[in-house]
Amino acid sequence: MDEINKKSVLIIDSDNNVLSALSTGLKSRSMLPITAKDGYDGYNRALKEKPDIIISEIILPTLDGFRITKLLKYDERYMNILIILITNNIENVEAQKISDCGADGHLGKPFKFSDLMKKITDVETNNE
Repeated sequence: MDEINKKSVLIIDSDNNVLSALSTGLKSRSMLPITAKDGYDGYNRALKEKPDIIISEIILPTLDGFRITKLLKYDERYMNILIILITNNIENVEAQKISDCGADGHLGKPFKFSDLMKKITDVETNNE
């Protein structure tokens, strides 16, 4: 796959282990990972880089995943970026709140990398 066709994926998570593991996995799938450690940095990276996909923790310093999603999804320039929200406390997060903010999908931590790749494929298929 040549460089121009690689999908860029912005990963926003305050956990360095998550950023490292997902970056390594995405690179092995010929994707281009971009990382951010907090919500404000992640939002600004999204504006600058305009990734194809964003994988964001819901609970983040400075700006949470719900707010990032709303800001991007309600802006015509960024509304087509696919956003998957992840969190340790998925059972405590209302599915309606995830849907209302405009997220394309969600996953509970911990998850297998194969589950994330399936979620990415599902989200891409549902948005074609």
